[in-house]
Amino acid sequence: MVVRILHVVATGQRRGAEMFAADLVAALGRLGVEQAVAVLRAGPPAVPFEVPVTMLGADGRPLPGLRMRLGAVRALRALVRERRPDLVQAHGGEPLKYGLAAAAGAPVVYRRIGSTAGWLSSSPRRLVYGRLIRRAARVVAVSEETGRETAAAFRLPPAQVVTIPNGVDLGRLEPRRGRAATRAALGVPADAAAILSLGALTWEKDPVGHLETSAPLLARHPGAVHVFAGDGPLRAELAAAADRLGVAERVRLLGSRDDVADLLAASDVMLFASRTEGMPASVIEAGVAGVPVAGTALAGVPEVVVDGETGLLAAPGDRAGLRAALERLLGDERLRAAMRQAASARCRERFGIDAIAGAYLSLYEELAGAACAAS
Repeated sequence: MVVRILHVVATGQRRGAEMFAADLVAALGRLGVEQAVAVLRAGPPAVPFEVPVTMLGADGRPLPGLRMRLGAVRALRALVRERRPDLVQAHGGEPLKYGLAAAAGAPVVYRRIGSTAGWLSSSPRRLVYGRLIRRAARVVAVSEETGRETAAAFRLPPAQVVTIPNGVDLGRLEPRRGRAATRAALGVPADAAAILSLGALTWEKDPVGHLETSAPLLARHPGAVHVFAGDGPLRAELAAAADRLGVAERVRLLGSRDDVADLLAASDVMLFASRTEGMPASVIEAGVAGVPVAGTALAGVPEVVVDGETGLLAAPGDRAGLRAALERLLGDERLRAAMRQAASARCRERFGIDAIAGAYLSLYEELAGAACAAS
C-alpha cells in the first residue's frame, strides 16, 4: 500500500527536529511514500524538504490560553482536506497541537525528542501537555530513556509509546571542502585543537555552559579554538561571556551553517553540555564523522556515545567531570584516533536514516491499516 504522510514542523530553519524531518522525508521518498510538509512559522526556508511545502503562517496573534494561531489551524485543516493524508506526523510539541486540531480523523504520530525538564517540569503544564499527548495515536520516543520518562510522566499505556532512535542522512555528512580548507577559512591553525559545539543558542542547549567548560582549557592549550555552529536568542549573551572570560579571540561564533560536515571534519572534539535532551542529532553526527564526544550522560546520549570507547561522559551537572573529559581528549591524540574509528563504525551502523525510515514506515503502515479497517 502507498502511504500518504503530512509532516508538520515548527520552522524551516536548520534545527534538530527540522533536519531530522528533512532526512526522514528523503528516505521515505526512496521507499515510495507520498509526502508533503507543513511549516508552522514563516521565514525563509533553509531546509530542503524535496516535497511540496506549505507555509502556514503561525506568526500572528495567538488564541487566548491556547498559544495557537487560528489562521494557521484553518490553513492546516485546508491542507489536510486537500492532501487527504493517511497520517499526520508531528515533529515536536508545537506541531502536535496544530496536528491534533487539524487532523480531521487522521491518526497523529508525535515524535518526542526532549524530556520533562525545563518548562514541562511544572505540574499544570505537564497536565495540559499530557492531555494533548494522550490523543496521539503513537508517541515515538527517540531513546529508550525518553520512552520510559514519557510513559511515566504522562501516564501513557506502554503500547502507545514506541522507541525509534534518532538518525541522520550519512550522505549529508560527507565533507565538501575538507579539514584543511575549512580550518583556513575559520582562522584555525593547522596544528591547533578545535572544539566544536553544535546546536541552537538556546536555554536548552546552554551555550554559555559550553564556553565556561572550555575556557580554562583554552588558556592551557595554545592556539586552541572553540567553534559554535548555531544561532538563537543567547548569541549576545554568549559573545559577552567570551569577553568576560577573556577568550573572545579563541571563540568562533558562526551562526547557522549548512556545512556541518566540513565543520566536523575540521574539529578534534565535540563538546556536548545541554541541559535537556532526548537523543541529540549532534552527537550522532559527530560519531558518523569520527569526532569523539566529551559530553554529559543525559537521556539517550549513552545509547550513542559509549563511555571510554567512542567518547567520554560525565554525570549531568558535573562541570568539573566534563571539563576533565574534554581535557583528556584534547591532550591524547592516540585516544582520539582510536575513538574516531569506533565512533564512526558504531554510528554508521546504528543511526543511518534509511534503517530509521524503515521503522517509521512499518509504524505508519500499521496505523494506516488499522484506521482503514475501522472506517
